[in-house]
Amino acid sequence: MRKLSTFVGLTLFALATTARAEEATPAPAGVEPAPAPAPVGTAVPSTTTAAAQPELASNANPSAPANRKLQVGLSFLPMGLGKYVYRPDAISPLVKSDAYFAYGAAISVGYEVLPHLVVGVAPQVIYNVQEKNAQIWTGAVSEYDLMARVAYAYPLVETINVYAEVLPGYSLIKNSAGSAGLVLAFGAGFIMDLTDRVFANVAGGYQIGFQKWANGATSLESQTRYVRVALGAGVKF
Repeated sequence: MRKLSTFVGLTLFALATTARAEEATPAPAGVEPAPAPAPVGTAVPSTTTAAAQPELASNANPSAPANRKLQVGLSFLPMGLGKYVYRPDAISPLVKSDAYFAYGAAISVGYEVLPHLVVGVAPQVIYNVQEKNAQIWTGAVSEYDLMARVAYAYPLVETINVYAEVLPGYSLIKNSAGSAGLVLAFGAGFIMDLTDRVFANVAGGYQIGFQKWANGATSLESQTRYVRVALGAGVKF
């Protein structure tokens, strides 16, 4: 019995000594020890998620659209409810005669000098300028208007603006007398952005001329007045 106890004690002592020796032995060169398991509840960082974060951030914050200030447009101008106003001679009263429906076109170039405020030029030409019941001028003639343009736009929604405009300028009616003088137009309308660059517009207003023609030493009125509509489109740069 005493021998058995001695044998068991020696065996346990040998096993304990072997285990301690294995713990103290260093790992072979070039072999990395296995990582210890992460504690329960500890988040393990994901390289895939970290790599995707810059891409997701860039998609969530798209670059702002370019602020385009230069505008170039082309408009068709139906001119209705027209009046042809003139004075036959120095002592006669003004004659206001109905005019035929006229039509024309305009080119506008403007620059946004302040937010929503556009300043530029808008030359236009009008055809079929004539009286319905001719009393002094017969036949259709053309009118050329060199106009400045000042417009202010107010945004209603992201892509639609309402605007008001004033167009002062100088006018020439190509009749036999060559009537010329100041002209003034004003109106209001809507602008709709079709893309980042392209827009369409529709507006209505009134145009009054102060043209005169020379009758010897006297300048006599020979004016046109129209209700004008502008249907156009343009590009921003």
